[in-house]
Amino acid sequence: MKARCNNMHDRSLGDGVYYDSQDYASFIRRIGVIVIDSVVLVFLSIVLWSTLLVVYDEFGFTDDPVRLFSVLAALGVWLYSVPLKRSRFRTVGYRVLGLMIVATKGGPPSLLTMTFRSLLWLFGPFNFLLDLAWLGADTEGQTLRDCYAGTYVVRNGACPIGTAPMRLTRYNGAGLTLAYPRVCRPSKDSPLAE
Repeated sequence: MKARCNNMHDRSLGDGVYYDSQDYASFIRRIGVIVIDSVVLVFLSIVLWSTLLVVYDEFGFTDDPVRLFSVLAALGVWLYSVPLKRSRFRTVGYRVLGLMIVATKGGPPSLLTMTFRSLLWLFGPFNFLLDLAWLGADTEGQTLRDCYAGTYVVRNGACPIGTAPMRLTRYNGAGLTLAYPRVCRPSKDSPLAE
């Protein structure tokens, strides 16, 4: 989706970075990350559940381990999807496919930003298919979650090629009216283009 950024000189949202189009994660790599990280999380959940069953059996606990498992699994998913994903270590999927997540303002996103991004995945308002369809059409390689959270998924080690003003961008389509801050890179014929 091509953002429509007017030529106003409003910088009230600040500046953001942008990358070369080859640096943004491709659709296939993003799907690969989802598959790999899902397998890792399922494996870790099985290990956690098995460990809890052994501990409950060994110590003779009589209550149901489901509640404790749910709390520990949710904490584990958050630790994997938020602090680990934004760190230099990254998740298994991000490491295997050579990707990293960055903020549109530059640098790693905050814990709050990453938590918000994860909550958008779980609670919407976008569904999984709409998010992926948006990714396939977006010029900056962002899903709707990335647009609203202010993040990019880029090649590991990629460096921004410039900065540009962030503007509130609006889209209308498929019964949705969307508005979010977007880095409006200069057009190739602009005097600001690098």
